[in-house]
Amino acid sequence: MAKSFYYPVNELASATLTDGTFNVVDPFNSSNVLTNEERATDQSISTAITSWSATNDSLRFDLGSAVAIDFIALYFSSSETDNLTLYSNSSSDFSASLSTSEAMTSTFSKGWTVVTFSSDTKQYWLLRATSGAIANLTEVIIGKKYDFDINFDLNNTESDISGSDIITSYGGNEFSNKRHGQKATWNWAWGNISSTMKTSLDTFKTAVEIDRLKFIYYDETNYHWVRMSGLDFTEVAYQRYSTSIKLTEQLQ
Repeated sequence: MAKSFYYPVNELASATLTDGTFNVVDPFNSSNVLTNEERATDQSISTAITSWSATNDSLRFDLGSAVAIDFIALYFSSSETDNLTLYSNSSSDFSASLSTSEAMTSTFSKGWTVVTFSSDTKQYWLLRATSGAIANLTEVIIGKKYDFDINFDLNNTESDISGSDIITSYGGNEFSNKRHGQKATWNWAWGNISSTMKTSLDTFKTAVEIDRLKFIYYDETNYHWVRMSGLDFTEVAYQRYSTSIKLTEQLQ
């Protein structure tokens, strides 16, 4: 498997969220069944959507226009055994041309669950509980997956940022104050990429607004909640480019 970025489409940051119920047979019914539903897209994995207490309780995302989506990522602060289904539609009430993008019926482990599917271009997306209450869901991302066209160059670095301040007294004694946990960082470069790959990276960079929005970096083993900097391009030959990027792990 390739290393990948899973990033939110830019429209998600300004999407209108509406809670309600949906039983597939009848149109979506807007009602105040959920509490703190804005936490689904608040760019924080620390606080959960609450009162998602019954089958058919749903959360609808209005992206404002039809947008191509090919994955959903869910972050749970602890494991969850009830099921969810993602739907997409061009109609806000989901009563016509219903499209089931993905049924998620296995146990959700603590951390990220990422589900990919064939790209679908719709304005409205709806996440529905299909078997009881949903608890501890703190973040929802719908967006685009980018698999690296080629691996980055050798001499990349992985390191950690300490969350502690070290203070030395006049007597030479050292004292530490821990402000936060360690944060991993990744630095790498692509020395020679095609214009096609540059376009893909530019699209990603625009979607996350450089360092504004967090996203998921998959290193072929684990999913990491990160923020980026860099991705400036230098033309090194005709339609060939070099660039570098830095990722910093996000704790919340």
